[in-house]
Amino acid sequence: MPARFLRATAALFTAALVTAATASAEPRNRDSGKGDTPAGAAAPTTTTAPSRNSNRTGVECPNGLACQFIPAAYEQNSADPGDYGNYDLANRPADGLAVRYVVIHDTEVSYDGTLAIFQNPLAYVSAHYTLRSDDGFVAQMVETKNVAWQAGNWWVNSRSVGIENEGFAVEGNEWYTNQLYHSLARLTRYIADKYDVPLDREHIVGHDQVPGPTAAFQAGMHWDPGTFFDWAKFMALVGAPINSSGSDQTGRVVTIDPNFTTNRPVVSACDGSGLTLPPQPTNFVYLHTAASDDAPLVDDPLLPGPGTTCANDWGDKAVTGQTFAVAERQGDWIALWYGGQKVWLDDSSKATIPGGGTLVTPKAGLASIPVYGRAYPSSVSTATLGYTIPAGQTYVARGLVGADYYSATTFNAPSTYAVISSDEKFYEISFNHRVAFVKASDVQTVG
Repeated sequence: MPARFLRATAALFTAALVTAATASAEPRNRDSGKGDTPAGAAAPTTTTAPSRNSNRTGVECPNGLACQFIPAAYEQNSADPGDYGNYDLANRPADGLAVRYVVIHDTEVSYDGTLAIFQNPLAYVSAHYTLRSDDGFVAQMVETKNVAWQAGNWWVNSRSVGIENEGFAVEGNEWYTNQLYHSLARLTRYIADKYDVPLDREHIVGHDQVPGPTAAFQAGMHWDPGTFFDWAKFMALVGAPINSSGSDQTGRVVTIDPNFTTNRPVVSACDGSGLTLPPQPTNFVYLHTAASDDAPLVDDPLLPGPGTTCANDWGDKAVTGQTFAVAERQGDWIALWYGGQKVWLDDSSKATIPGGGTLVTPKAGLASIPVYGRAYPSSVSTATLGYTIPAGQTYVARGLVGADYYSATTFNAPSTYAVISSDEKFYEISFNHRVAFVKASDVQTVG
């Protein structure tokens, strides 16, 4: 399939996701996405030659990495002080917003086009960094203390640093160059060290793993960096290779870890044609409704239609580094608790390794519990993600997080900004293709 056709398909799909996200109930500048360059977007700012010394330039990058600060727009767009772009001022972590995640994206437009979008205040979108494909050059666009509008989930935005990588998800192997992987890994490790971000795949996440803030958002959340991003290679370069965990020897937990080079399942285009993409390395395993290749692919209840082989159909794919509780085993097949369902994967090619982590399940006496897309205080919102976890199902949790909400709704008025918090606690869980949250008061740990 011609590359230009695939790029057009990806761009159109991305634009549709932006429309879906910004049409939802949350403010557009809190839970928006990225897409084609908006009409009237400014040309990229002309800058001086890149520096390789962050101490000399002030840019937040590891020494020796080619980086430059190319600022995203921060401007008021109308007489309304709440109408501005493209990020929010903050003082993380001193203001109480601990950075907990690094979110990995792809741009779906060119590097220069991405700079233009982030420099246009009417785009209402930004990321902290943008990386160029051919040489791994890094443009920092938002200071990491501030909150970029990048993940489509305001709670995650306020707790993360977002990194865009030039490329198109359906052409991932053409764009994710060695230079890009190495730059991205060095930058990610630098951010993780600076903010004490855990080096695991529940905290070093793809945009495709970020949940919708509520059920209305979930179907429209992005799927980048896509099925062809080599998470195993990237995490090894970060210094946190995906290895078997010694914390669980009972077989109750597995980590998804297919061989990227040889793992080449059928993947189809996302344009409705059903055309099969050229065989190439992928980072996921398909999930079925029963222990058979003939069984249907899993149907996520918040996505339209049954599960498909389409590259952007995240509902039936478990991705490298994700960790799940085992429900059952039948020969080479393993059943997992996934998205409130019992799903099956074929492990005949050894696509899993032993995993570990805290296991949580609904408290005794509860028939089911709700799942959340953010850890908000009840005083701010009690909206759920639209899924439930029935009694008897078990999920891997990655620690407790406090309930909080960053209120910053007015242009350039830091004295009015506040972190609203409560005593409520949430567990972050590896739920389906995306992470999610459950209230600590709703679950008990499994010994």
